[in-house]
Amino acid sequence: MMYEKPNLPSLPRTVDEVADLLISDLPPKEMATLSSMDENEFLRLYNTVAQYVLDEFKIWTGNDDLLQSCLSRVSGSDEETDPAMVILRCVWQKLNDLPEILIIT
Repeated sequence: MMYEKPNLPSLPRTVDEVADLLISDLPPKEMATLSSMDENEFLRLYNTVAQYVLDEFKIWTGNDDLLQSCLSRVSGSDEETDPAMVILRCVWQKLNDLPEILIIT
């Protein structure tokens, strides 16, 4: 058989699930760095990790639920329709919404 059915049950299906998963994998120091980024730093991060996010969560290759979740967050006037941007902005927003990040050294 040439085509194998993708194994999708383990993949996150919403933007929030992916954002929470990515945040849970971050060491505290990285969380602090990310939460204090300005727009330019964020865009540099995006350029570095966007392809990883797209590939890792199979956004264009079978994870239709996640793709729909990303697209549902794009407003009509929003130029940023890239699912990786939607996800990373959600991560950034969640980190900025944390009351305080405790760094243990």
